[in-house]
Amino acid sequence: MKTLIDHTTKLLTWTSRLTHIVISLALVSATALLSALFFHDIYLAIQSHSLIKGFLHALGILLLLWTMVELINTELDHLRGGAIDVAIFIEVALVVVVREVIMLPVAETHPTWIDLGMWSGAALLLGLTYYLVRSGQHLLKTAG
Repeated sequence: MKTLIDHTTKLLTWTSRLTHIVISLALVSATALLSALFFHDIYLAIQSHSLIKGFLHALGILLLLWTMVELINTELDHLRGGAIDVAIFIEVALVVVVREVIMLPVAETHPTWIDLGMWSGAALLLGLTYYLVRSGQHLLKTAG
């Protein structure tokens, strides 16, 4: 039985490391593609003389790039032996919601009041969740 547990542990460790390599490569690829898209959006905005709309699209891409940087830093910390901070994923979700709110004025369809309420509610709930998580982490740090 001990041999089976040892082999299973080795398999799981190997799978975990391989998966983190795949995640790392995906993050690098996505960052490169988003960077290219960011500069392409700026180029299109200048070409079409629609700077406001182009700026908002580029800002949306920039927020996604910021998200990628946060995820890359989290993955680096994890690969170096650190714990994964759940607050990072709340930040990422908050940035995605903020991006969607920023993109509403240039969306193909006009948002309804319900859409605005849902996005605002999501931002409020994520902000509250983030505050509670960070406050709890701060309390644990000062108590310990």
